[in-house]
Amino acid sequence: MAEENKGVGILSCLKSMATRKVKVLFLLLSAAVLAMVCPQLSWSSVSQRIIQGTTNCEPSDPPCLDRLASQFNRVEDIFCINLPKFLPQFKNPCFYDYLSAGKRKLRCLPYFYIIGMAKSGTSDLHARMVKHPLVNRNDFGSGKETRFWSRNRYDMFTQTAEDIDGQKNSEIITGDASPMDLWDFRGWPMIPQNEGLNEPHILMPHFLKYIYKGAPKLIIQLREPIERLYSDYVFLGYGTNPIEFHNHTLQAIDMLNACLKNHTTRFCYFDNDMYQKLPARVHLGCYSVFLKEWFRVFPRSAFHVTRTTEYKNDMEGTLKGVFDFLDIPHPTSSQMEDIVNMTRRRVTVKKEGVALPETVKVLREFYADCNKEAAELLADDRFSWKDHYS
Repeated sequence: MAEENKGVGILSCLKSMATRKVKVLFLLLSAAVLAMVCPQLSWSSVSQRIIQGTTNCEPSDPPCLDRLASQFNRVEDIFCINLPKFLPQFKNPCFYDYLSAGKRKLRCLPYFYIIGMAKSGTSDLHARMVKHPLVNRNDFGSGKETRFWSRNRYDMFTQTAEDIDGQKNSEIITGDASPMDLWDFRGWPMIPQNEGLNEPHILMPHFLKYIYKGAPKLIIQLREPIERLYSDYVFLGYGTNPIEFHNHTLQAIDMLNACLKNHTTRFCYFDNDMYQKLPARVHLGCYSVFLKEWFRVFPRSAFHVTRTTEYKNDMEGTLKGVFDFLDIPHPTSSQMEDIVNMTRRRVTVKKEGVALPETVKVLREFYADCNKEAAELLADDRFSWKDHYS
């Protein structure tokens, strides 16, 4: 009888071991499949999701690491902020900030962002958009660029909050048009979640997703990269004529290529030291490098992407497309006529001629892969710029 019980015990033990082995194999197989389906997730994130029984690809919120940052003059840890409760009765994301003595103040964040691209007509686009009766300027300087996420941390939308609260108009919206937001990730080493990394894990798009708990309206206007670069070059005072532009372009490309021999594209294009040394901001025309960072966080439906070409040739049609994206009615015919007939904003007036043919040839080769990738990302062949090169 004892021998029989011993045999049963051994069999039970072997069965338990076999069951655990099957479970381990199943977990490993599940993790491998999830890692293939969700390449944006780290292996530790994949493992954690399998253990928790979660099998979606949505990245979870990064942990709060530096709750005392503001007391020690460090960059604020966005993921330590208590999330605002947006009020459903307003179209614009607004919330009540409860002050002392039981008082409260309505505060607002942007409903939309024009995140890029510099020297692509974003100033002009924004200036016309805010002429819409329901679109408010923000409170910073020109009412356009707050640089709220990429460079500053201020409350820039007080007037909109006062208008919404005072007029009881739930349809008023406001926005931010900081065209550096698309590309300016140079501050990534200062983000607590990136400490000790060679490349960033967390960037501005992650901040927006955390605060909004979803996707705000994101608008991008892109210009043919070579035209954009020459305008940018002259506007920022790197040089004034095609010959200087040619020489500086070659130098910048050589510097980037040298960096890329030892580092990744993300490292070189997001590095502040490299940026400060470049004699021309050649890398900004590789739109796909920056678009991929945004598309990793937000779905394509969160973006409305236009071209400067169509904006110039069909301004009314472009503006109507933007207003449709923002889910606001078109202005009246007379209002739209006034908007379209406004004087253009932020035109680069000191350019001497155009880029030399030899410069254009070099830059077409440099941008070729980026243009192809951007067209694929956007599922729109217009962003290969073939109509400009034919």
